[in-house]
Amino acid sequence: MASRQSLTVNQNLTIRLLRVLRYNKARIERAMALLPAEHKPLFQVLPFLLHINHPEFPGYVSNSNVPIGLNNFSFRDEIKNALMDFFPMQHVLIEDIKQIWPRQRAIEALLLMGSIGTIAQSDESDFDYWVCVDGKAHTAEALSLLQEKLTAIEQWVQDQYNIEVHFFLSEIDKVRNNDFGIAEGESAGSAQAVLLKSEFYTTNILVAGKAPFWWLVPESTTQQQYYALREHLEEGGSPDPDWFMDLGHIERLDPNELFGAAIWQLGKAMDSSFKSVIKMAKLEVFLENAENEQPLCNLLKKRVHNGDEAPGNVATIDPYALMFDQVIAHYEAKGDDDVVLLLRQCLYIKCDCELSKAAKDNEASFKRRIMIGYAKRWGWSRNDLMHLDNLENWSFQEKIQLFRRIHQFLILCYRRMSGKMPKDNQLVSQEDMTVLGRRLDTFYSKKPNKIEFLRSGMDELVYCPTVTLKLTRRKNGTSLWTMYSGDQLGKLNKSVEKTRITNAACLVRLMLWCICNRVIDANSEILLDYDTDPISESDLYQFVKHAVNLFPPVKVNSLPRTALISPQKIEACLVVLNFTTSRLKATVEDVVVIYSTSWGETFLANGVEALNGIWYDLQEMPAGSPCCAYVPHCSQRQRVFDAFCDTADHEFLLLS
Repeated sequence: MASRQSLTVNQNLTIRLLRVLRYNKARIERAMALLPAEHKPLFQVLPFLLHINHPEFPGYVSNSNVPIGLNNFSFRDEIKNALMDFFPMQHVLIEDIKQIWPRQRAIEALLLMGSIGTIAQSDESDFDYWVCVDGKAHTAEALSLLQEKLTAIEQWVQDQYNIEVHFFLSEIDKVRNNDFGIAEGESAGSAQAVLLKSEFYTTNILVAGKAPFWWLVPESTTQQQYYALREHLEEGGSPDPDWFMDLGHIERLDPNELFGAAIWQLGKAMDSSFKSVIKMAKLEVFLENAENEQPLCNLLKKRVHNGDEAPGNVATIDPYALMFDQVIAHYEAKGDDDVVLLLRQCLYIKCDCELSKAAKDNEASFKRRIMIGYAKRWGWSRNDLMHLDNLENWSFQEKIQLFRRIHQFLILCYRRMSGKMPKDNQLVSQEDMTVLGRRLDTFYSKKPNKIEFLRSGMDELVYCPTVTLKLTRRKNGTSLWTMYSGDQLGKLNKSVEKTRITNAACLVRLMLWCICNRVIDANSEILLDYDTDPISESDLYQFVKHAVNLFPPVKVNSLPRTALISPQKIEACLVVLNFTTSRLKATVEDVVVIYSTSWGETFLANGVEALNGIWYDLQEMPAGSPCCAYVPHCSQRQRVFDAFCDTADHEFLLLS
């Protein structure tokens, strides 16, 4: 009787495995359908580069102790063809692949997670791979060599194809215990462990190697039942335990991770606003239903196991759409129409379908079909679609209004969650909390003299190849400088209001804000409207050239961890002299002090006394980081600089 029951369990596991494999195959087909033609071979090439180690291929590590070889990876025709496309000069090695094929297999599995193979995949989507290894089987030196190989491959893809690939070296035992290291770069560290594993299970695609055993167990399984089912597997049987790896079970999510996860998503919104809105909303939905609702990964697995109500229909399941449906239902039930509209718009923009236009050559029908279904359900007209599809051509003010709505939602959502979530037992480490907190402080906080961040999250939408600068002289004797997008020479203020970018009484502050927020750079055309003496376009171009070099735009999420856990230091300083005063005067009439810090903040203060406030910090500047001065080109330039140096307590370098 017991053996018959065991056979029944294994039969059920086998049926689930077949449906999981069919679903996995469908996800791969979707991913390939959405990839641009020139990138499709990369899907086959990347696993191969992890599998071998040879000086003629990217990722080569000279130390022979580097762990290589992917489990269950074979040399198929599609891999051979992809290699021939990418490396035609190595056709001899590719034809006789046995000479570089490894005998040992050190990498247990290669899996993709994230938006690849879902409606959210776009030409800009990152490839986030988990490279799973048995940490106990390798020394720390060997794992370091493998990381060196992975980093080299990432860099090759970035340099050659401008695609972001991230390999997360994942030790199976540590993942099972929800240990994801520290918060650095793309890694969330202790900020969200079980939540990260849940997202991984929700979106993963098995590229090569062993599948997570989690996929086989029913969605309502307890931890004890999970391991009991694993005991049913017999070596050489079906399913064979050697086909799987144990990354751990998820029965419930942990509310104690919410604080770190919410802060992490606020940080991610600095670079990816549209995605972070939906993910932050997902955290709030989880908090509201933590006691009685299963993790999304388990709900998705249930649909896969059930064949989406009919065997063979697993290919219709989309993880991103499933997540969105769960989130939007929550806010619809609350009657929060503004949030519902924002979430719909963010999903549509993130998915980049452009339904008002003809389908792209590489656009898979499943994506358009799902998004058309949403648009119909929401009652969107073609004009609504055309407006969102034309986002690049929105006025600057329209774009800024959208970004304000996004960040207002993120902050309010975070505040609502902060009032409900438990604080005492939050799992984020103190050091990770320091790093994440300082990044948020840099990005969101308002401080005296600080150049504030625009908070767009999409640089390409705010960059202006051409801008127009206008001066308004007010009745009280003060001046107001205004920057507009495009060529607005001679046009009246009322007619150009939609193109207004920003204004300020201090021209240097206005220019610096535009530079720090990627609105303009050294390649932008700057048009100067009439009656702006003594400023010339040459003055503006020279200032932009120097400011871009000294104060380049900061990617807050890329600030080094070591810098954020260390005391703040000044890294660059520039004094601008007589920028808006008469070029005939040889005395110092106007002083603007600009400096940036190791925490990614840039400050601007008027008056020579501002230097006194940072005198101690200037003495601690890193070696090779001189304090600089800029004076507009004129006959009195050197005399102005010399007069300034006579009163300064620090050495300055005059920029040409």
